Amino acid sequence: MTSSLLGYIMAIDALDKKGARVRSVDLAGSLGVARASVCKALDRLSENGYAVRGEGGNVRLTAKGKEAVGIYSPARDLLKGALTEKLGLGEARAEKEALAALGAMSTDTVQRIARLYGGAEERDKNAVGIRTCQRASESCKDAR
Repeated sequence: MTSSLLGYIMAIDALDKKGARVRSVDLAGSLGVARASVCKALDRLSENGYAVRGEGGNVRLTAKGKEAVGIYSPARDLLKGALTEKLGLGEARAEKEALAALGAMSTDTVQRIARLYGGAEERDKNAVGIRTCQRASESCKDAR
């Protein structure tokens, strides 16, 4: 998947989660692109089965589009976080570069990154629990 189409899928998902109607004009505003560019991208998303346009110009992700969000979103979040926290990039630049990197990767690699993210999240939860336990009682060290 190209980074451009991936950006559109993520933008549709983000607008949808806000509870707003998702129309081409909304996507153009969200992404800072011309409406004509949005229309071309929506045609490609529709052709590839990621999104559909309904009545009134509303856009929604298909099951395939939602699946792509589920696969790419955790990997994007991990890469974006590393780019902002470790390299000091701004949010917008980190988002753009994370999507560019993911667009160049195979789905298998993206899924591996997503699993890594899930594993890191679980380790963070456990680490917080361990630190709390250590503060509360020295005997908790054995509970690890």
